[in-house]
Amino acid sequence: MLGRLAPLGARRVRVLISGGGGNLGRVLAPALKEAGHEPVLMDNRALETPYETVRGDAREKAEVSGAIRGADVVVHAAALHGIHLEKYASDDFWDLNVSGTRNVYEAAVERGVEKVLLCSTMGVYGGDLGGDPPVVTEDLPLVPSDVYGLSKTLCEEMAAFYARRHGIRTVAYRLGMFVPESFVPYGFRLLKGGVDDRDVAQAFLLGLENTSITFDAFNVMAAVPFSVEEFGRFGREPESFLEERFPGLSGLVEGQGADFGELARMWGFTYWSVEKAAHALGYAPRYNFPEFFEALRRGDRSHYPYADLPWWGA
Repeated sequence: MLGRLAPLGARRVRVLISGGGGNLGRVLAPALKEAGHEPVLMDNRALETPYETVRGDAREKAEVSGAIRGADVVVHAAALHGIHLEKYASDDFWDLNVSGTRNVYEAAVERGVEKVLLCSTMGVYGGDLGGDPPVVTEDLPLVPSDVYGLSKTLCEEMAAFYARRHGIRTVAYRLGMFVPESFVPYGFRLLKGGVDDRDVAQAFLLGLENTSITFDAFNVMAAVPFSVEEFGRFGREPESFLEERFPGLSGLVEGQGADFGELARMWGFTYWSVEKAAHALGYAPRYNFPEFFEALRRGDRSHYPYADLPWWGA
């Protein structure tokens, strides 16, 4: 199946985005269009969007097969997430995340799709990471601590199987936090596993263009602007460390009506490495904490224009 066509990065491709009404579809569709590709958004809701759409539920095999017809690549984003754990039962996670992903891969085999870009999660590592500070690379064992992380771990295993058995290439993205957030908390989470959604879009475009990966998984987060050793000090003295590195930060944050100490200590202290993605994909996040600080200092919120936009599927 593979090798019969020109490399994806060398031609215009039709990209189906499952769950296209979500945050990934909103930022990835225009990025694909700008790169000369053809985005198609699949969702089980009606979407108000300038891009081509198709109604489809990932849990329904026939609907997935129909939606994939004619696609060159599938970006599989349809899923329940960690924020849904309190609202949905474990069966719901299994039906959408696991069975839905199987439906995507079975349809890809049926329709001759050559690549899947799979949304996974930082949650596959679980909560007990060890280390002082914990340093998360892709070499760590996957020990998910909830049904969401388990479902995504199984999705990655499934992707590896379909690569071996059917030759469908998959790049899996262990995504950090990138749901819309108010500006100041958005900036602080960039230090602790957050990522700007424009950098997420960059990572998917790089995966689309890659011709060497059969199956692999990558952390996709913002780049931490200090070393692991410095991060350890950050964990012990977060307020003083940040104020030393970014003079005036505390006053700027308090001026926005936010609690500097609370934000500095929020989300724990885990060092998320993106070195593997940088090496294998060329991933180079552009919207990191220093860029946020400069935008905050200038009073320029255009650095993060997405938080106040409506959902397409709302």
